Amino acid sequence: MERVQVQPVGTFASLREQPSANSLLDNLSQREIPSLFGLRGMAALAVMIYHYSDQRGIMALFPGPFAVTLFFELSGLLITWLLLKEIDETGVIDRRQFYLRRALRLFPVFYVVWILYRLAGPFPGNWATFFYMGDYYYAFHQRYSAMTVAWSLGVEEKFYLLWPFVLARIGREKLIKILCAILLVQPAYRSLLAVLGHRAYTWFAFDCHLDAIVLGCLIALAAKGGWTPPRWISHPFTPLCALILVFALQAQGDIVTYLLAVILISTVSRPGPFLNNPVSRYLGEISYSLYLCHSAVREFLWPRITARIPLQNSIEVFFAQIVIAIAAAALLHHMIEKSFLHLKDRFHQRSVRFC
Repeated sequence: MERVQVQPVGTFASLREQPSANSLLDNLSQREIPSLFGLRGMAALAVMIYHYSDQRGIMALFPGPFAVTLFFELSGLLITWLLLKEIDETGVIDRRQFYLRRALRLFPVFYVVWILYRLAGPFPGNWATFFYMGDYYYAFHQRYSAMTVAWSLGVEEKFYLLWPFVLARIGREKLIKILCAILLVQPAYRSLLAVLGHRAYTWFAFDCHLDAIVLGCLIALAAKGGWTPPRWISHPFTPLCALILVFALQAQGDIVTYLLAVILISTVSRPGPFLNNPVSRYLGEISYSLYLCHSAVREFLWPRITARIPLQNSIEVFFAQIVIAIAAAALLHHMIEKSFLHLKDRFHQRSVRFC
């Protein structure tokens, strides 16, 4: 495979260049895909803002839950691309190495946070969450806590567990047809469950979030097959227009899922300076720790802080909580997560960095 010369990510010179005929494929082929650190960071920030706002006033219009949908699409894209690349280069998927890398990426921070939660006191579904079954626990029981955010990790872990077997055993053309069928069936499946009185189940369960993951997988399969996105995808205003529509149409969740896929493709095809600046990139690096710990900061750490430094202004409280959560996530990232990421990269030197 021809090696792609990687320009320094985040330099304005490289960002001003016009996209090539297939910039989606070109950028996916880089070791570090431009803008995706920043996109992940903005998604984690959106989840935190949504939770900290208490969904009151104008913040009730903030589409925070769909940031998790974007995480699912990102996972589908990146994991599928990584596995397809491995198949093309070696002819097989080394599942043992794949699961080892996933474990090193996800387990250390998760179980440190889980232990800290457990030391603070029992929480609903603690052992279900421990075994990455929080998605089904909360789907059936609706007993929530600060650790409820781990439901999405249960969804992703099941995808990581099953997808290498599927990808290795089904031809790509047939697989694309199967994934398209899932996209058609999923909205009807969720609607049926809602009509039958199981709406809460559709919020959490793995089998109700397949379309978001599948969209990411399809983007990777299409790009690997040589698909070139339409020119309008690479227009600088495409992500902004799609984001405006996400805010306007968030009651139509199925439509929003596709709008987020447009944002994802556009972001990869034409990286922009906003997602490549140092702040956005750093938020992306600590996004996993931030996602896991921000609820704990509010539930356990914040009451102890306000006992000594009382704050009355709701705006001050809001921004103070965000700053403290980012600081806690940075500490968690540098003390726990970073060393295991270095170890993970030693097992797969040529993988994209943030998988």
